[in-house]
Amino acid sequence: MNQKISSEIVRAAVAKKEHIDPIPKSFRRLGFCYCLASSLCYTLSFVLIRFLTEDANPDWIYCVKEAVPVLTTFPIILALTIRGKYPWPPLRVVGWVLVAGFFNDFIGGRFRIWTFAVLGLVLSNPLIQISTILASLLLGALFLHERISLKRWTATAIFIAAVILIANSRTGMQPLLEDSFLSKNVGWGVSLAFLTGIGYTLFYVIMRKVAKKKNENEPAPIPVTLPMFLVCGIGTLTGGGFFIAAEGVHAFFSQPSVCWIFGLSAGVAEMAAFMLLNIGLRYASASKVSMIAVSQLIFLTFLGRFIFHEPTNPLVWIGVILTCIGIFMTADLD
Repeated sequence: MNQKISSEIVRAAVAKKEHIDPIPKSFRRLGFCYCLASSLCYTLSFVLIRFLTEDANPDWIYCVKEAVPVLTTFPIILALTIRGKYPWPPLRVVGWVLVAGFFNDFIGGRFRIWTFAVLGLVLSNPLIQISTILASLLLGALFLHERISLKRWTATAIFIAAVILIANSRTGMQPLLEDSFLSKNVGWGVSLAFLTGIGYTLFYVIMRKVAKKKNENEPAPIPVTLPMFLVCGIGTLTGGGFFIAAEGVHAFFSQPSVCWIFGLSAGVAEMAAFMLLNIGLRYASASKVSMIAVSQLIFLTFLGRFIFHEPTNPLVWIGVILTCIGIFMTADLD
């Protein structure tokens, strides 16, 4: 009898333990803070890019800003490798990082600049964000087995409502590139925005898969400098290649000095943002990262309105309020 009672007590204790969240709130909030800081740095980079889109080719902008983290991380990686102190991951992981870089830079980042150029800040970002949120929610559940809880669905619904309101406000519709074939039909700009979101989602999912940490004390699976170098290297080569093929090598180096200043400054801001994002992906799920990235919507709406004088209306500000609510809900997800 005593043995039976003891067995029942043990089973009850195990069942209770299984319901205890194995990941403490402090661990989840650490990922939240990293990703929110990343969004702030990305916002600064996007504003600098927005200044440039009226005067410089998007492919040139993309090449220059992506070259900053490449030129910064390369000597660090080289020096540590020569000294035998660089923690190179397996080749399989390096291959996956390159695949992630293709989706992030060749599709996501490059198409984002074209979307900015065609639709402006206020309209582009809601469309990109809704695509990213939905795709990351579905692909994260499918490939990473991320749990889609009621709270996650609720936060997702709030974000989607916010971006739909802002998208339907029909603000920022004046294209910046009047001579671009994309500006002849807003539908092309919308298509670019959704492709941008899908590109970012595939990056989130792959990097979350290879960089995930199960607890705070576990060593990082890959050094943060490696994805910065490989991913941004893809952006540098593709952006520069497209521009040089269209305009020539001389045109690349003959840009005005102000374009170089803004382009390199955007690169510094994006380098900080990308570093924080890669650290955040160690702690937060792909869908949570995409939700936190919606905070850029708030920052860019204010900046688009008060710096670039892009028109807004009550629908935009209702969307901003909903976005704030959704962001607070994501702090303890995962």
